[in-house]
Parts: sequence; C-alpha cells; structure tokens
Amino acid sequence: METLTGQGAANTMGALVPDLPKVEQHIVDMTNQVRQEKNLPALKVDAMLSKAARAFAQSVANSGKFSHTADGRTPAQRAEAAGYKHCDIAENLAMDENAAGYDTGALALQAIAGWMNSPPHRANILRASISEIGVGVARAPGAKPKFISVELFGQPAAKSLTFKIRNVAKVAVTYAFGGKSYDLKPGVSVVHTSCSQDQLVISQPGGIFSSGSEIARITAENKKLYTLKAGANGAPTLDIATRSTTP
Repeated sequence: METLTGQGAANTMGALVPDLPKVEQHIVDMTNQVRQEKNLPALKVDAMLSKAARAFAQSVANSGKFSHTADGRTPAQRAEAAGYKHCDIAENLAMDENAAGYDTGALALQAIAGWMNSPPHRANILRASISEIGVGVARAPGAKPKFISVELFGQPAAKSLTFKIRNVAKVAVTYAFGGKSYDLKPGVSVVHTSCSQDQLVISQPGGIFSSGSEIARITAENKKLYTLKAGANGAPTLDIATRSTTP
C-alpha cells in the first residue's frame, strides 16, 4: 500500500501538524484500496456517517475516554442520531500519539495499519455487507500531538433484502445462508432478512445408507419465495417465485 507523505506543516514547537480533512480522505482511499485488493466493492462516502464519525472523534478526543461507547451510545445509535437508517453498522476507532507529530499521509497510514493488524478491525474494513463509510479525525487537547480516528461503516436500510423459504416436500432439508446452517422440516417456513446477497445453499441430508445431495446453490434475492416441493421421484426440488410484497 502506497504511503502518502509530504502534506503537513510544522507548528512553532517543530511538531508536524496534519491536514485533518485530507487525513480523512486518505483513510477512505486506503480503505477502498484494501477492499479492491480483496475483490470487494469500494465504499461510498455518506454525509450522515461522516457527521457522526467526526462528532464522535471529537468527543473521544475531548473526553479522553477511549471506547466505542465513550459518549454513552453505540455506533448504531450515533448513526441513527445523524439520520442514517441502516441494516448494518460497524466502527473502527484508533488513537495515535507521537511527540514529533504526523504529516497528513503518515497519520492516515498509521490508523489503517493498526486496524489491518487487528482481526476485528480488519474484518470491518473487509465486511461484505457494507457499502458506505464516514470518517472523522480529531486532535486531542494537550501539548503532545494525539489524534483520534473513526471509521463508521454502514449499509442503508433500503438495501436490505427479505426472502422466505418453505418446505412442502415430504422430507426434511438443510440450508446454509449468511454463514449459518439451518434445518427445515416438512411444513415449516422461515423468513430471512439480510444486508447482503449471500449464497443460499439447499441440501438433502444423507441417511444411514445414502449420502447427502445438493438441491440448489443460488444467490438469495429480495422478495423471493423459495419453495421445496416433492419431485417426480420424491426427491425435493426448488421452485422460485417473486412476491409482490415482502414475504
């Protein structure tokens, strides 16, 4: 990953002073570079997420309390207070301190490097169920340069999907969706709501003398009804219908 340097000025004591709005943009750019290297779509900057991230960065910087609930609220609550309606929210928080200060690119790189070396923060950057981002960077009071960086990730509620899967076949099936596995007995239906179009894999379990078999592997779509029916030979088959309203 390219290091962005050379954009900062020295204060009267010789410490480098970064351009904080540019640091925020560099963090966005670096985050998207990492995502694109993993074949994930770039995140779009959202004004409401940016507002919430900047306000929280300044709150943490002023209070000296370093936690995701330093202001008494969760990341989701802060996003909602800024007017952001969501189906998924995640947040990265960093504190970087250096007596020599930071130039603009170095501060952005320091934050990104710290997050990428932390599995939970790295997972947020590479989260598949988000499409938007807001970044805030603030300097804490005091002589020694200390900076708080916040990444607030979101997926708008409008991008959520809901589908229904039901089993009217005479045998039980299993299916996997969103990293979890489920049993679906005959006569049972389940409604799922998700922030991303994950794969839906439906299988017929094996028995004592038979192995299991995959019935279907598809990408789940919004307002779909997936029905398991008995085929001509008794084995379950999948029927897909579009619902005019949310299942």
